[in-house]
Formats: sequence, structure tokens, C-alpha cells
Amino acid sequence: TPMTAALLEQVIKQGLSNVLFHINHVTVPEVMRELIDSRDEHIDSYNNRIDAFLGPSHVSVIAGSKIYEEFPARYNRPVVVAGFEPVDVMEGILMMVRQFKEGRCGVEVQYKRSVTREGNRAAWGLIEKYFEKRALFKWRGLGNIPKSAWKLRSEYSAYDAEEVYKDILPLEEIEDHKLCICGDILRGIAKPTECQVFGSACTPAKPLGSCMVSSEGACAAYYRYGNLLEV
Repeated sequence: TPMTAALLEQVIKQGLSNVLFHINHVTVPEVMRELIDSRDEHIDSYNNRIDAFLGPSHVSVIAGSKIYEEFPARYNRPVVVAGFEPVDVMEGILMMVRQFKEGRCGVEVQYKRSVTREGNRAAWGLIEKYFEKRALFKWRGLGNIPKSAWKLRSEYSAYDAEEVYKDILPLEEIEDHKLCICGDILRGIAKPTECQVFGSACTPAKPLGSCMVSSEGACAAYYRYGNLLEV
């Protein structure tokens, strides 16, 4: 997000008119709240299965760990911001377990080499200068979540591809495949292996849902490394 803002700033300074931006940057706390506050048919099992959060490192480098402080205070869920390396993730999980064992609930940073409480204020300043929150943003598998994504501020609409091409861009929504349970997987109430099309009709080569499209998706990870769970 800050890189897009920095690029836009350079485009404006150089007076370029042939560069447009289609913004799909998203936010984290709003989705975390949705995961906890969700009142669907799975509420009992759902709430029982989310006890803590591993905070994303790259987001936290910019926004700072303070954006998670509401979750221990309001929801009694600890948050540990961890890096992406395997040892980072394992230490992050260990830090969460220690919080439970010691009866603590707070925000901790495992990724201290890059994350501070305040974050990168210069980068955040660029974000606030050029972006504002969307009223609603539809997440694949999760539905519409208020204030969970960014858009360009109206004063920069000349650089906004959504505005410039609003008369020709298709507005119809593409729904998830009816057999896809990505929403349940993202909410933590189902595992990829519980999906009836996992590994057969749905693979990384021919994905049916968003969890299989990206190499970072839960289904793609299970497809690639799931056999290790049986070792």
C-alpha cells in the first residue's frame, strides 16, 4: 500500500497522465473483527476454534503492532506478530502458548527486527494522504466487510482506474463455486481436506476457489505439504 502511494506521488510530481491505479489494497483489523463477531450458523464451533491470532509481519511493519491492541482488550484474544520464516512462525506459536500457560493476554512482537508498536509513520502518512477506506469491500468466501479495503481519495480520481473506466468496467460479481467451502476454511471452521472437491476437481492447476488460487492460500499449502501432516 505505501509503495502504491509513493508511486502515485511520483506520478503526480512528474505530471504523468498515462498512469492509472486499480486499488485493491485491504486492511487486517476489520477482517479479524469479522472473524470473531461473525454470527452465522457456525458461531459455536467458530468461536471455540479461534483462540489467538498470528499477526502478519509486513502489514505490521507499516501499521505497527498497536493496531491489534483492541483484540486482547475487547475480545480476550492474544495477538503475536510473527515473521514469515518457519522459525518465526514456530516461535510466534510458542509465545502464544506461553501467554495461555501464564494466564496472560496481550500483543507481543516476535518479529522485533522489523516491527515496532508505532510502525513506519512516514509510510503511514503517505497512505492517509492518498487513500481512504471503502464503505464496503467484498472478500472472496467472506462476503462484504465494512471499511476493510482502501480506495483513492476523490481528489485523486483522475488516477483512479475505477473512476476513469467506470462506464465500461463490468460490475457483476463472480460468485465462488457452489462446492467451494473457502469461506469456512478462512473462518477456521473447516479444513481444506474436508472440501469434497479438494485435490480432485480443485487443484493449483485448475483452482475453483480463492484458497487454491494463490500459493499462500490454505488449500494450496495443504495440497503441496499436506502429506507431511501424516508423518
